[in-house]
Amino acid sequence: MGPVQELPVDVDSLIHELQSHPVNTNEFFRTFKTRQLNPRQLRVFIRQYHYFCFHFVKVLEGLLYHTPIDQVEMRTQLAKTLYSELGSGSHEHVHIRQLERFAHSIGLHPQDLEETEPIQEVTQYLETLRRLFLQSSHLTALGAELAVETTAISEFQYFLPGLQQYEHFDRRDLAFFELHVAEEEVHGEWLIEAVRKTAKSDEDLFEVAFGARETADAWLEFWDGMYLAVFDANPSDALN
Repeated sequence: MGPVQELPVDVDSLIHELQSHPVNTNEFFRTFKTRQLNPRQLRVFIRQYHYFCFHFVKVLEGLLYHTPIDQVEMRTQLAKTLYSELGSGSHEHVHIRQLERFAHSIGLHPQDLEETEPIQEVTQYLETLRRLFLQSSHLTALGAELAVETTAISEFQYFLPGLQQYEHFDRRDLAFFELHVAEEEVHGEWLIEAVRKTAKSDEDLFEVAFGARETADAWLEFWDGMYLAVFDANPSDALN
């Protein structure tokens, strides 16, 4: 635990901190938006990204189960987020299925996705989320999920316009990315509401911030690893 002066002043300042985190403008996002990937690069990206998305939903289910039963507001917002991930009751709109339709459009079959070996950074990020979601206090876990949803907003603001530059993708192919431009804004609002109603003191907010900051940092490492896997270079090389 750090000194009291390191506590965020309020929820709004923590949200601003997360929105200003370098992960929101990382080199992978910027490169993806401005440079068309070749077929191999695109398949590497989608296999790794699908692996993460596929396993994240189970981790999120674990967080909901782990949340104390008396934390009704937190459980409610997590349940809404999970229900959204599962298509809000529609098999056609289950998020992972939409991503798999895009994968099919670039020549990836179900067996290809099933046989994906995750890169180290994908594995590490999932392990970080499992630890924070399932082995930490519910407030630290809430902060971790707050960071997930708050920082997820930016990726689709890069991915969708980047993919729209490819002539061979139609709107159905890009449904996953188009949906998430608006969907992640809503998820973020739900988690902010959960924090406002769950964190009752500065000490509570410190725990929330602890989980949020570790998650945002780990998410940046995820994308640095993705850059290396896709472009065969360190992201720092692009700055030289």
